[in-house]
Amino acid sequence: MAACSAPDSEGFHAAFEALFDRYRERTYAIAFRVVGNANDALDVVQESFALLFRKIGSFRGDSLFSTWLFRIVTNCSIDYRRRNKPSRAPALLADTPHALDLADDAPGPRDAAAVQEVGDQVQEAISQLSPKLRAILALRYLESMSYDELAATLDISLGTVKSRLARAHVALEHTVRTRYPHLEVCRELSDAEASRAGAAPDRDGPMGGVG
Repeated sequence: MAACSAPDSEGFHAAFEALFDRYRERTYAIAFRVVGNANDALDVVQESFALLFRKIGSFRGDSLFSTWLFRIVTNCSIDYRRRNKPSRAPALLADTPHALDLADDAPGPRDAAAVQEVGDQVQEAISQLSPKLRAILALRYLESMSYDELAATLDISLGTVKSRLARAHVALEHTVRTRYPHLEVCRELSDAEASRAGAAPDRDGPMGGVG
């Protein structure tokens, strides 16, 4: 970071490349979940790091560098999604990072195909949400961010984090129930949220009391 904060220094380019190598997969995963397409996600990553290149001298260390970077990536992803109406088919599981690992762990071709089909259906369901809701789900479950970390990354209040995450769960649940009623994705998310909160899932609420 010291080298990156001085664009005219001799070690700037090597340091910036090191940052890119360290965070490119994580930033791509976030961008992918928001824009819903592998090629578009690559464009977002390129745009995000170009913006980072221009603004890195202004980073003052008031937050973690990763928090600052993920805020840039999230905002670029949301802006990209709004500027470019989705014209391509929703991305498939094979386009996502570590997709091959999922297939390799499966006992056989039939199970691998089933995993791919479920993954495709989940991604398509997520692609129906608004960019902001997709972003908060990506940060929550890809980066395992706490509510406080989400608030810092998205630059919103803790209350807004909780309400937005709850809205994302409800919207995703509605989409899954409508299009893919056999999936249990939303219930698993609800149980995971309750587990993180140290309480048993509330089976009576629409999303297990999340938010």
